[in-house]
Amino acid sequence: MSGEVMKQPLEDLMRLTAARLKDKLSPALEEIRRYGVGKLLGEFPDLLARLLEKLKLEDAPGLLNKVPGLADQLTALLWEGVVFKTGESKEMKSLLGKAERDFHCNIEASDSPFKSHFIVEKGKIRGAPGLLHFKDEDFRFMGPTEVLFDLLTGALTLGFGNLRLQTAGHPGWLKRIAPVMREINKLIKGG
Repeated sequence: MSGEVMKQPLEDLMRLTAARLKDKLSPALEEIRRYGVGKLLGEFPDLLARLLEKLKLEDAPGLLNKVPGLADQLTALLWEGVVFKTGESKEMKSLLGKAERDFHCNIEASDSPFKSHFIVEKGKIRGAPGLLHFKDEDFRFMGPTEVLFDLLTGALTLGFGNLRLQTAGHPGWLKRIAPVMREINKLIKGG
């Protein structure tokens, strides 16, 4: 299967209404996983950003609440894509290699089951669905699903003056996490 074979189903997915997306998104994410997230991102670099934007337009919290397991499926795909794109990014690899300390960061939606985490450890990044135990987290981003999507795509300014995003953890962690988040933003957008 080549990118041309996947192009039309992806375009069709982006045109679906919320009602149709409810039934079609989970099978589409499974098809993407089977095809290969890395392979597809090589052909459609901005796929993750387009997918998050589409979900924002179609009531992401409602959709993630109505379809069991969809939030985990989405976050698994998202982090697989970030890890893949990190392998191609000199900037991200350099940033991770220069990290002063390892860190663990949770991302938790207040209005849907969208919960995930990422870990920067020994010059590498990995992420997965679900939250780390609070004793294992260094920092947490919390807020409505759409705000977290904005955080992931870079449409949201990081900082404690941003009232749309809640955080937990020592403020000193943000200076370590913010540069990594900016690179994650670039990777999700296709950079």
